[in-house]
Parts: sequence; C-alpha cells; structure tokens
Amino acid sequence: MIRFALPLFLALMVQAAHAQTRFRVTNVKVTEKGNTITGNDAVAEIRGSEGDDRLVLLDQDGLWVKTQVRVRTHDSNRSSVKESAVYATFEIRMKVNGKGDRRTVQKVFYGEQERRTTITEKFTFKDGINVRVITVSFEGQLE
Repeated sequence: MIRFALPLFLALMVQAAHAQTRFRVTNVKVTEKGNTITGNDAVAEIRGSEGDDRLVLLDQDGLWVKTQVRVRTHDSNRSSVKESAVYATFEIRMKVNGKGDRRTVQKVFYGEQERRTTITEKFTFKDGINVRVITVSFEGQLE
C-alpha cells in the first residue's frame, strides 16, 4: 500500500508546486430597472502564468451570466513598458429567457500597476416593443 501511496503523494506535491495564476471575481451585481441581484464570487484558476478559465457568475430565474477570463503577456523587443504588460480579456455572456448576447472587454495592467479592475457592461434585449436593459458589474483582481 505504501508503494502506491508514496508516488501518488509525490506527484500531487509536484503538481501543487507549479505556479498558478488566479483571477478573483467579486461583488457581482446584475441590475434591471433598479432591482439588483447579487451573483456568485468566483476564482478563475489558470495553470502557469497564461491561459484561460470559465466562470458562472449568476444562474437563476431564466437569467445566467458566464465569463471566460484569458490572461496573456506581451513580447515586445522595442518597449519595456509593453514587455511588462499583462492582458486580461473577459468574454461576458448573458442569456435571458433563451436570448443570448455577449461582450468582450480587455484590461491591460502595466509594470507595477495594481492589478485590480471594475467591469460594468450593459446588455439590451428586445422582444417586440419591450426592451430590457440589464447591467452586469463585477470587480476583478489578478493574483
């Protein structure tokens, strides 16, 4: 039994030792006509320093909001400012009663700048003469 447990334990420790980038999404709010619904806080776990992860921010009463977080760096031979930049791209998807829409937002963090942001996006859904305007906002922090 120990022969099997020891290699498994060592493999888990090596995997845990690898660097992992996290993007923490907090304070999720979905607002329509003054009514605010609070969504789920979530953490995107990205293996290594670059990659992407998908998160569900809200799923209730026929309304869901999901986002895909992509974190990238930039290689530039001409600019040390661009060389140190970290790009966080959010693809926010919303579906209301079967109708969907999406927005893409990109934030750039340079050098020693605080890697924290607030994202607010408006979605408009039309059904004949009825128009629903829904605002999604959340705070994010790259760790």
